[in-house]
Amino acid sequence: MSSCANSTESFIQAVMIYVVMVISIFGNGILLLLLIHFKALRTVPNILIANLAAIDAMNAVINMPLMISWYICKDARLKGKVISWLVVSTYVLFIYLTAFSLVVLMMDRYGAICHGLKYHTWKTKRKAYAAAAITRVCAGLYTYVQSSLGLNIDVGEQPVLVYRKFYFQRFGRPFIIPGYLVPFSIILVLTLLVWRRVRMRKTIIAPYCSLSIKKRGDVVTAKTIGLIILCYFFTGCFPMLLHNIARIHGSWLHFLAYFFIHMNSLANPVIYSLRTRRFRQAFKILIQDTFGTAEAADLRRLKVQGASTTYTQ
Repeated sequence: MSSCANSTESFIQAVMIYVVMVISIFGNGILLLLLIHFKALRTVPNILIANLAAIDAMNAVINMPLMISWYICKDARLKGKVISWLVVSTYVLFIYLTAFSLVVLMMDRYGAICHGLKYHTWKTKRKAYAAAAITRVCAGLYTYVQSSLGLNIDVGEQPVLVYRKFYFQRFGRPFIIPGYLVPFSIILVLTLLVWRRVRMRKTIIAPYCSLSIKKRGDVVTAKTIGLIILCYFFTGCFPMLLHNIARIHGSWLHFLAYFFIHMNSLANPVIYSLRTRRFRQAFKILIQDTFGTAEAADLRRLKVQGASTTYTQ
């Protein structure tokens, strides 16, 4: 780790990743804690959110420290064929886990808004857990099928960064870029369909009736989806563009490509906490009653708020 301390540029980059790592662990940890503490929050979409939060938290715990070690500080212990393959494949795995999980989360919101009661009667918590498990299996298969193409690459006791160059040349463009662009395209199409559905709805009854409230909830949901799409572009597709533009490994442009990818783990819990009333209210209750059991009235209040917030039903 001495190279980080001896270089001002490396030190700044390491601090940037550390800040993202700490905030990601804290933010996603709070989301998971709320879902464990409050049964009223354990709805189908929130189970999918919890799946994404767990992935983001694991990414912060595993990938971010590894990146500081092999990319920024150039730890001499991280070298060779086996270690390099494990480090790079693990890094890529979390990229796909995030992308695939966002697709499933968006499919749930599309079903809730565009198919209404029909979808609500079909979905169950068991299906949500199954969807989360299938997402992880698919991401794992996609990752290790492509990574298997790098098993025969052997350039001796070279550091991870050198092996990463060969991996990207071998399977980066045909696998990694579609691994981002295809999920992004699916999410974008579903988003457009959701927006179209929301705009088509007309409020023709009293503003405080349930249907009017539901429409306002759908508008909030659509705006939240828009923020997620914008976030995914700048923390997914845009970094991939930077990876292709940056020819010098270790340059600031190349580092920022990695940095923006990690920012996705930080941004997701911020979006949910700021845009979702039930999470904010649950957090306040948890702060007030950290070591006890929340009052039944407070839990009922969470359920009532859920009725007017489509995103968390």
